[in-house]
Amino acid sequence: MATNIENSNNQELVGFIWSIADKLRRPYRPPQYRRVMLPLIVLRRLDAVLEPTSKAVLEAMGL
Repeated sequence: MATNIENSNNQELVGFIWSIADKLRRPYRPPQYRRVMLPLIVLRRLDAVLEPTSKAVLEAMGL
């Protein structure tokens, strides 16, 4: 039962990711994908690396 729910959630996530990819494909030709995807990947990686300390930093900054 749990695997069916997990598979369903995974399929929804896969569909969501593909829908975003389809939206990006319209305005950009394949050689231009890196102009969009590389900065997004770098930003996501920075977010993941800094996530454990983000609350402490925001509190220290008074935000």
